[in-house]
Amino acid sequence: MRTHHTVTLLAAAGCLALAGCDPQAADTGSSPAPAETAATTALAPAGSTPVPPKAGRPAAVVPDFVGQVLQSAQDGAQAAGFHLLSSHDALGKNRHQVLDRNWKVCTQTPAAGTATGTGTKIDFGTVKNEESCP
Repeated sequence: MRTHHTVTLLAAAGCLALAGCDPQAADTGSSPAPAETAATTALAPAGSTPVPPKAGRPAAVVPDFVGQVLQSAQDGAQAAGFHLLSSHDALGKNRHQVLDRNWKVCTQTPAAGTATGTGTKIDFGTVKNEESCP
């Protein structure tokens, strides 16, 4: 999952660099309008409200991932168009989800069925596969 975050941040940095090279903005003396990028969305807090669809970010309904193995939930979220993903230890033990296949999803934010933009961050509350959800 860390690879997904790294790739997203690198892509966002590239977009920001290209946005700064707009030759039309330099010719007219005006600056380009600020654009929301994956980098700004990635910095939003995990419990943030759903992001309304923006240009280039289609609306989608968040699927239900509760009960799935974390790796399967991440794959499903990406297949549904959601690429800003995070996870945390639902038992509050501050453990890292290094091997996603060893964890299962107990909670998700935003909730299943929420209509939102695909730029919305999905956060999974997880426990180890052999543990019970709180």
